[in-house]
Amino acid sequence: MKLYKKIHKKLKNIFFQTPARTIFSIYLITTLIGAFLLWLPISLNPGVKLPFIDAIFIAVSQISSTGLSPVSQRDTFSLFGGIISIIIIQVGGLGIVLLVASYWVIIGKKIGMKERSIIAAEQNQFSVKGIIKLITNAAIAIFIFQGIYIVMMTLYIYIAQPFEADIGESLFQAFYLAAAGFANAGFDFLPGNQSFMVFQGHAFPQIITMIIIFIGGVGFWPLAEFTLYIKARFKGKRYKISFISKLLTISHLMFWMISAVIYFVMEYENSMKGQPVGDILLNVFFMTNNARSAGFYNTPVTEWAEATRLFFSFLMFIGAAPNSSGGGIRMTTFFLLSAGLISFGRHRKQVFFAGRAFKDAPVRKSYIVFALAVGLVMISTLFISIIEPNRWTIMEIGFEVSSAFGTVGLSLGLIPYISVWSKAIIIVNMFVGRIGILTAIAMLEDKKETTNVVTYAEMDMLVG
Repeated sequence: MKLYKKIHKKLKNIFFQTPARTIFSIYLITTLIGAFLLWLPISLNPGVKLPFIDAIFIAVSQISSTGLSPVSQRDTFSLFGGIISIIIIQVGGLGIVLLVASYWVIIGKKIGMKERSIIAAEQNQFSVKGIIKLITNAAIAIFIFQGIYIVMMTLYIYIAQPFEADIGESLFQAFYLAAAGFANAGFDFLPGNQSFMVFQGHAFPQIITMIIIFIGGVGFWPLAEFTLYIKARFKGKRYKISFISKLLTISHLMFWMISAVIYFVMEYENSMKGQPVGDILLNVFFMTNNARSAGFYNTPVTEWAEATRLFFSFLMFIGAAPNSSGGGIRMTTFFLLSAGLISFGRHRKQVFFAGRAFKDAPVRKSYIVFALAVGLVMISTLFISIIEPNRWTIMEIGFEVSSAFGTVGLSLGLIPYISVWSKAIIIVNMFVGRIGILTAIAMLEDKKETTNVVTYAEMDMLVG
């Protein structure tokens, strides 16, 4: 009994001692459970066998809201497997901790400081203050938007028949796309295994999917404040949207618009050549909306020029908002990095934007996140190119790795053909992209305070 308690305490310290370790462990356990459920025969179509490494790969891809997969979802999984996939994608998109916390709020459980710290860490919040209010209102907005999407998409598929579907199939597809769309996952169960190319000639489903992808990628903070704003308006009161929410929303929108212009210029004489203006506009806005987090596509990615692939690799690397369902280094990291470099170049003492100065700590963190993320993507690309010699170009491998780290899901079709070791590298990138670089680093921390720290004499060093 003493040995059991000792082992239990040791394992608890290893996996749950800090908020970062707790988040990692929760996602790891959920992923393994999801992989096991997807691997079961009941989850597979008759005659289909799924290697467990592929089940793990798919579960990690779904929990991290990515969309990369070594197999076709529709050809591999049964209806039961599809429902399991919806649950995993929904859990990954909303965040396991947010779901648990929402459940605690519903049942009236008292949430202590330890739980609040874990929630704040998972949602990238500054402090635990107001964290329960944040997740409650964010959850309200999320489920309302998803509910509206499900109703609209079900009716459209059933009435317009972009592919053959009865009411049951229409409802299932709507639920699947609602989960994957909001989670920015890029998974689909659509016929043809060509993502949203099945909706060619049907603008409505593409437009409403763009909207829910944008909502999922903008972050839970703006969603929470949007809910509070609507509540205040119904009560005849005023509610002031915070600077952070405005920054996240406007930045997300500006990234989208700028990316659309660049993509249009790069591909107008290539993959868009000869297409009607309406199709070109839909293609441009749909693909650039998906580029930083989602992974759906309405045009073949393999037709893009090399420069376009490189540009989209950059977009995928940046990712979405810091407390959204997207991955990558996050939008605010790129924003702080850019603002910091501008301030350094102009010899400013502070990093500021729109009359507001940012603290040094988050600016330093942005440099660390960027440097480590570049290192992870580059090393992963190098290792896969060594493991898979002469099979694909560095550009093609880098595209897949960037898609994995950014938890996007756009692919050039390499994943079904890579080896087990390469799959393991992609899995690591998806997992780190979901929990975040800082959370991954924070796993190395413990609660022991360092005392009697030696202070060394400082010296200068040549740089650049």
